[in-house]
This record gives sequence, C-alpha cells and structure tokens, in this order.
Amino acid sequence: MNPIRQLGDTTVGRLPAAARWPLFLALVAMLPFLLSGVWIQMLFFVGLFIVLGLGLNVVVGFAGLLDLGYVAFFAAGAYSLGIMTSPGSPFDLNMNFWLVLPLGVLIAASFGVLLGLPVLPLRGDYLAIVTLGFGEIIRLFLVNREDVTAGSQGLSAIARPGIGSFRIETFTHWFYFILVAAVIVGFIASRLRDSRIGRAWEAIREDEDVAAAMGVNKVKYKLMAFAIGASVGGLGGVLYASFIGFINPAAFSLQVSIDVIAVVIIGGMGSTPGVILGSLVLVGFPRILQFKATADFLSKFEWLRDGLNGIIAAADTVVPGSIGRLPAASEWGRELSDDTRFIIFGALLVAIMVLRPEGLVPSRRRQLEFESDDQPVPAGGAA
Repeated sequence: MNPIRQLGDTTVGRLPAAARWPLFLALVAMLPFLLSGVWIQMLFFVGLFIVLGLGLNVVVGFAGLLDLGYVAFFAAGAYSLGIMTSPGSPFDLNMNFWLVLPLGVLIAASFGVLLGLPVLPLRGDYLAIVTLGFGEIIRLFLVNREDVTAGSQGLSAIARPGIGSFRIETFTHWFYFILVAAVIVGFIASRLRDSRIGRAWEAIREDEDVAAAMGVNKVKYKLMAFAIGASVGGLGGVLYASFIGFINPAAFSLQVSIDVIAVVIIGGMGSTPGVILGSLVLVGFPRILQFKATADFLSKFEWLRDGLNGIIAAADTVVPGSIGRLPAASEWGRELSDDTRFIIFGALLVAIMVLRPEGLVPSRRRQLEFESDDQPVPAGGAA
C-alpha cells in the first residue's frame, strides 16, 4: 500500500468527516500567531489563488469546460472596485467597499454569461482558444480605454474594507479576511457539487450528447457554470485590488489564467482539498524559496552544495559546454527572482504530472477513473 495513503487512513481517516475541516481551519487560524508578516503575506496570496481556483474548478472540474480566459473575470472584479472607489478614477464615484463588493461580483458574473453565450456549441480546444481570446480582449480594453480604466497608468488609493473605525490593513487582518472568503466559497462549491446542479455538470463533463438525451438542459447549466465561476473570479479580483491598493493592466495577463488552471489541474480537478494543496505548491512554494529565512536554513547544508558542485564539475569534463553551479544559499533570493525559479517550477510540474497524473488530491470519482484504467482486463472477458 502507498505509505502516504496508509498514513492518511490511520490518522486523519479515523476522524469523523464533519470534524476534519473544522480541525484544519482551527490549525490554519493559528498561523498568524506562529509566523512573521512576510509569511502571512505569502499565505494571503495562497488564499487568493484558493478562491480563484475554487471558482475555476466549477467551470473546469465540475462542468468540464476548459476556460483559459479566467483572468477576464478577475480583472472585472478588480477594476469594478478601482473605478468606483479610486480618487484617480475617471468617474470619481468614491463609493464604499462593501457596496462595490457585490456589484463587482455581479459584473463579473455578467461577463461570464457574456462569454458563455457564444461558446455554447464549442468544446475542447476550440473552447480554450475562444476563451483565451476573450481574456486578451479584456486586457487590451483595459489598456486602451483610458476614459474608463485610466489606461496603463492604473488606479491607486483603492478603498479598503472597514467596519466603523476598524480598517482591514495589516497582513494578519487580510489573512483572516481571505480565509473567511475561501471558507464561504469552498462551502458553496461543495454544496453545488453534491446538488442536482452538480450532477448535471458532471453529466455534461462526461458526455454532452448523452446528457442532452437524458433531459439535461445544456444551455442552462453551462451558462450557470460560467456565471458562478466568473462571480468567484470577480470576488478574488475585488479582494486583490483592495489588498494591493493599486491596479494596472499589466497585472491581468494570460499568466494569471495559466497559474489558476495549473492550480486546479495539479491539485486535482473537481477536488476542493486538491485546489488548496495545489495553491500551496504552485503559489506558496516559489515564494518560500525567495525568503531569507529559507536561504539561512539552506546555508546549513553548504557541504551538500559543495558535493553536488563537485559532481557537476566532473560532468562538465564529459558533457560539452558548462552545466553551471548551484549558487550559495545567500544568493538564492536573487537567483530565484530570475528565470531559474521557472526551471525549478517547470520541473516540479513535470514530476507531479508524471507521478500523479490524476492530481495531488483527486476527487473520488476521478481517482476511481484512473484506478479502473490501471486494472488489467481478464482474458476472455470484459472487466
């Protein structure tokens, strides 16, 4: 038996299902008391991508609709807050954060319906290309319509949430805010997955034609998936804009869509725990490598670096060209701020997809599908 799975069966597996999530959330809520500010800032971005991943998981994991333009909904929420609250906005509305929050979610949901209507007949690669184009259209709109979005100069002094005299300003405040948002979105997503709507999405994901023959309204449920996923993306955009306090079109590139869909696929499509673990691996891990604390810890293993560099030097005598050397621990932050971190990042993704093609924490159905594919077919009969 897989030792990791056996460990889960003998520890966490003994806990009642209703007690696992409260225990996990209680442990997460204690992190600000154990970690410094820079770590809490990193955890905020992990939480942000958990929210975005849960939204895209509705579209990709539940309904099976490959959406590469998810950044458009993220930008819609962020610019809704920026345009309506920033003093530098062309409209100078100076609205309250709590009023704009539901408006940003609704605007992003309307963008989801707007995208969903023309792509209803499309599947697979064709759907991915159209949604990719939609994301680029929104980015170019943000750059060129200075009378609406302030163009490439961006919007600053964006409003932050507060209740009375209390303002959410510190990293700890934002950590708990994004934690609450992730819990709410995760709860709604899990309820949708187990509902009649979720079963309709699952039928569409497995086979659209068979689902339609069984009476599933494809138009209704596809548009619902796009709208719900987009609304969650808009929520993430509102929280991001308020946390950063400044936005411009450069922050809403295709890379955001790629990062979010990588979180969903690497973590496990259709799986909420998979989205959480995928965000930790793909968002938290690269940031942790840049911390000075990480470099100080790795400096204790200089002997290992020296040994590996000796092996690399020996390989240089055989292999044409120079392979290079591992940098000192004190140089990790600078080295990883360059393209080196993308090499490590890419190697990590390849390793995960080779070793765990179903994702780090796949949904139960997806795991059963992969296990059934691995079962040998008996001779002379069907499996």
